[in-house]
Amino acid sequence: MSDREPELEFALPRTPTPPPPPLRVAGLSLGQIAAAVLAIAALVWAIWVTHAIVEPAKRQDIVAVRLSAIVGEYVQAQARSASPPARVEAEMQRFMATLEERVQERGAKGQIVLVGEAVLTRNVPDVTDDIRRAVYATGIRLPERGAEPEAAPLAPSPGSASSFDGSLPPEAGRPADASTAN
Repeated sequence: MSDREPELEFALPRTPTPPPPPLRVAGLSLGQIAAAVLAIAALVWAIWVTHAIVEPAKRQDIVAVRLSAIVGEYVQAQARSASPPARVEAEMQRFMATLEERVQERGAKGQIVLVGEAVLTRNVPDVTDDIRRAVYATGIRLPERGAEPEAAPLAPSPGSASSFDGSLPPEAGRPADASTAN
């Protein structure tokens, strides 16, 4: 036996290898780059929201049109014309169809068109003249005035206020005579 103790062989600890250096881009770590991208995205979103609130791109305008004024003007012109009834009816239908088309065009552009007589505020723009011009720009014309008959002077009729001379007819307004009552 030997006086020496047997040497135990132990594995020497390995020296740890250093971790790989963190990935860097332009001297910035991935965490810093992610934070910068997130900050830029938040800034872009804030600008978009502010723009959408302050200046809405598709703002719906509310406008008013006095249809009764446009239609009334045309109807009066038709009443004064010497056109036959069949022609008046055809022209009126064409006028009304064109008027409706022009109002619908406004609606298609994103405007809310209210009948002017129903609007109680003055803050709503009135587009009556624009609609009137658009209707007449399609070729529809106001009917021409027909020949007016000459007006004959009116003669006062008996008993009218203009022929009153202050005297009453014999039987009106006088008390009956007591002698004639018997």
